[in-house]
Amino acid sequence: MFRGRIAESSNMPWQRMQAVSSSIFKEMCSSFRVRAGLWLISVILGGLCLALADCAAPPSLQAEIHAKPTSEAFVRLGQWFGARHMYECSADAYRSALNLNPGSAHILLLLGGAQYALGDLNASDRSLQEAIRISPGVLDSHLKRARVLEQLQRTDEAKSEWQAALKLAPASVDALDGMSRHLIAEGDYAGAISLLRSAPPTAGSETLTLDLAQAYGNAEMLGEAGSVLKKMVAAHPSSFPLTYALTAVLSNSRFYSDAAALSGKFAAAHPQNFDAQRLYLRVLITGQNAARAAPVARRLLQSHADDDYVQFANGWVEMQSAHYSEAKAYLERSVALNPNSSGAHFDLGVALAKLNDAQGAKEHFEKVISLGDPPPEAHYELAKVLKSLGENEEAERQAALFRNAKEAESQRDLNRSISRKAEQELAAGNAQNAAALYREALQANPNDAPLNYKLSVALGAAGDTAGERAALEKAVQTDPDMAVAHNQLGYMDSRDGDPAAAEEHFRQAVRAAPAFTDAWINLAAALGMESKFSEAEVAVARALELDPKNAQALELKQELAAQKQQK
Repeated sequence: MFRGRIAESSNMPWQRMQAVSSSIFKEMCSSFRVRAGLWLISVILGGLCLALADCAAPPSLQAEIHAKPTSEAFVRLGQWFGARHMYECSADAYRSALNLNPGSAHILLLLGGAQYALGDLNASDRSLQEAIRISPGVLDSHLKRARVLEQLQRTDEAKSEWQAALKLAPASVDALDGMSRHLIAEGDYAGAISLLRSAPPTAGSETLTLDLAQAYGNAEMLGEAGSVLKKMVAAHPSSFPLTYALTAVLSNSRFYSDAAALSGKFAAAHPQNFDAQRLYLRVLITGQNAARAAPVARRLLQSHADDDYVQFANGWVEMQSAHYSEAKAYLERSVALNPNSSGAHFDLGVALAKLNDAQGAKEHFEKVISLGDPPPEAHYELAKVLKSLGENEEAERQAALFRNAKEAESQRDLNRSISRKAEQELAAGNAQNAAALYREALQANPNDAPLNYKLSVALGAAGDTAGERAALEKAVQTDPDMAVAHNQLGYMDSRDGDPAAAEEHFRQAVRAAPAFTDAWINLAAALGMESKFSEAEVAVARALELDPKNAQALELKQELAAQKQQK
């Protein structure tokens, strides 16, 4: 019955079609897409549905599609809608284009992008997967599907798509960014560092610099993070993301004066940039510089009273002057704006305790702890108010948690300090001193993979090959995906005349970091030593895909060809 109604409607004059009620027509279009079996009518009515529902297209495109529907016209229509963020209309247009050209990987890619924008991740994945099946050599299809899979939390499949993208375009910023972020999310900081350091150079990429700095920072290699960021900030002083990242590294390294100088200079140069002003304020508060923080906090309160951190900052300033009632008012507004602000809850708890509201203070300290990763002081302050409330048993438990947390924090701080000293010693050529310091840092956490790798570097520089190997083996035992450690173990095996063992480590390195050019070259050399010339040629070809002008790879390619002929 409905099929007949559609057939009748298709013969109606264009003017009469436009007079159909929008809600009724949308229902007809929706039903038609499911039921209609006539292909040409389907295509024509697809265009009419787009034009007459909520998808008002330019008259020229409407007329073109009505006169002669083609896949190209529907693609242009879909792109027109997409440019205006009308993604449902865009997706419908691409479906109509696909009806006319069902084997088009390009249209499937466009459809997958529109579905992604709509939030229909599963449909987007199906479209992109089909686009890749039809045309596997299109970079954008792999990049988009990898992003979809990451959001679907199908991380292993996402990693495969990032790897496929890197194979197609080793210097692609998007592919390197996606893969390195994936590795960082996995906790494979060494793999991300190896990928980004060994990838073909992508000059001046702020995105990849930020990724590398994040990987270094997460691996507690703050010196290296600071070095790469300082170079990029010097080249791009107007970049707020770079300035923000370097400020964070300086603050985490306890260089508060340097962090304040950097963020303050940027804030002064960009007075309309609220994020820059707030960053400067945050650094001043972190460095306990109340005198300089107070005027900044007051000024921002005039223009951004609805910002939770600005309210918190003004509360903090009042706390430094022991104005607890005033602080309480600001901090209450801060937690109302952001109920998950641990810092605001903590300071509000302190203010309430000072104002003899022990029960109120208790609730806020408990909230800090419930939010996760609380500062040790939260347990201490909670213990005090619990004791004042007569809850002695729970007060003792919180006091014990405070002591344990402070011990762990002190050990972490000590390890960071020792590690920084070790880096300085190694840079100065004092490898044995550096190794001794790294060993001291490892006493508290022997399974720290990055620290074991650093120890191996120091021991190698000191000529202790046995110790170097032991540290590397400990690193890969803790983190099997540490590509740089596998690569160095492979080098040591090769040097010791064990190409089979070397091959295994090099394979582990390229598996963990597919864009690790040096590891591919080393793998090719190890395979050549085993007379596996065909596999060696594949490995060196991969290295040259990553870095076509790599002199070592080019030389090895010639050597392998000559050796193959001799055999």
